[in-house]
Amino acid sequence: MASEREASVDRVISFSDGVMAIAITLLILPLTEVQRGEGASLINVVADNFAALLAFALSFAVIANYWTIHHAIFRPVRRHDARLIGLNMLWLAAIVFLPFPTALIADGLDGGFATFYIGSLLIISVLNLFIANYLDHHPELTDGQATEEGRQHRIASAFIIGTLLLVMIISLFWPIVGIWCLLLLLPAQMIAARVSRRAAPARLE
Repeated sequence: MASEREASVDRVISFSDGVMAIAITLLILPLTEVQRGEGASLINVVADNFAALLAFALSFAVIANYWTIHHAIFRPVRRHDARLIGLNMLWLAAIVFLPFPTALIADGLDGGFATFYIGSLLIISVLNLFIANYLDHHPELTDGQATEEGRQHRIASAFIIGTLLLVMIISLFWPIVGIWCLLLLLPAQMIAARVSRRAAPARLE
């Protein structure tokens, strides 16, 4: 029976991986419509489509990072319930939706499109926090050793959410600056990891 429950969780994780694989693949679709003018060089094509290429690279990195986080959150999960499935489905819906705002920022950042894109990332991060918090309060769904990992995920999600809120506010006034400020997510995650390591001994004491 235990192996059947774990197999059921494996199906959830495999389904999630498949959905993310499709979402990350869909990012390339706008680039397949690129038209090469007669006599245009590679440099010309890249220059003309630089925004679309940058949007693709950005969202590819974002989805890859969220896949890593999702994999870590679900690593200790041994069984699931309807609430966990529902939260995971909402998270996957937000991931699948991401190619849409990605296509919008490829055409331009003004008009609220940069803020819309960052807001989409914020929703994904908030759902990450909800899932990690739910598992922390339902240890019967995990292997019983997920308390410390769950705390680390909550700290990391909190830092990411705080950073995205700041970046989204910036994007309201300076869209280009807001998009580039997404690079702050890298040090935010590094700081969150350091805070988690420092807090762990204190909890053990």
